[in-house]
Amino acid sequence: MTSPPGGETGKRRPIAVPVAALVIATGLGITAALGGFAEASEAPPQQLGPGSSLDQGEFTTKFTEARSLFQRDPFDGGGKRFLEIELEVTNKSDETTGVGAPGRGKTPGFMFAQSLLKMDPEIGGDLGPTVSVPDEGVPSRQLHPGMTSTVVVRYELPAGDRPPKKVKLDVGVFEEPETFNIDLGWVLVKDGDAGDAPPKVAAQVTLPVNQGGTP
Repeated sequence: MTSPPGGETGKRRPIAVPVAALVIATGLGITAALGGFAEASEAPPQQLGPGSSLDQGEFTTKFTEARSLFQRDPFDGGGKRFLEIELEVTNKSDETTGVGAPGRGKTPGFMFAQSLLKMDPEIGGDLGPTVSVPDEGVPSRQLHPGMTSTVVVRYELPAGDRPPKKVKLDVGVFEEPETFNIDLGWVLVKDGDAGDAPPKVAAQVTLPVNQGGTP
């Protein structure tokens, strides 16, 4: 019997193409399983503890400690419990700015303290924390350029609540966006390019709470 034109080679060509396609498809499947052709995901937030420092762009912040305090009422014998977080904040910019306040619910934060994105556990109550610079005699709310200031974030604990044994802070960082003829100043780095993207958590800081001030 006469062989078809092209011999054995002619028989194998229809098979070679599907095999090559299979190899490509397999490669694509592996790539998709590993996250596609997008860039590798960024590193997770830094995990920091007491005494650690974080470069926040506009500031360098050292997370000194967390502590509980009890202030007695001299009239009724009761008192209030507070949780304080002490920071050492260096303003690296060339302008004076304020300590500001963290965001709360749908209310955004502002100035330095807006970078304190979240605390776990959250402290209940209607009022947010007070943020001040107590080491200037009369408590201040200003951070001067080139200076390191002690900043205290104070939460009043609801009546009957005990202070937690530790707290974890989600902390963001600042950047100066490059824009055309518009100075936006320092803004929080976002977690993505969408306009409504939330601030990016650059670090998570876990602080044990010094219970020495709680009766």
